[in-house]
Amino acid sequence: MSDHEPSLRGLWAAIIMLSALVVAMLSTAAFWVADAPAYASLGAGGATLIGVATLGFTLRKFLTE
Repeated sequence: MSDHEPSLRGLWAAIIMLSALVVAMLSTAAFWVADAPAYASLGAGGATLIGVATLGFTLRKFLTE
């Protein structure tokens, strides 16, 4: 028997990206409800997606390695 555990990197990546997508959708909706132009709403959602995903991957690496 080997003591090697399979890597959960793919599972963590999926959880982080799905969470970032949900937060980005909420950010886009918040801008849309505040009567911001469409380009500002979509830009805010995109920036939020990139920021939350980067933060999530960095925190996962910091906490698990």
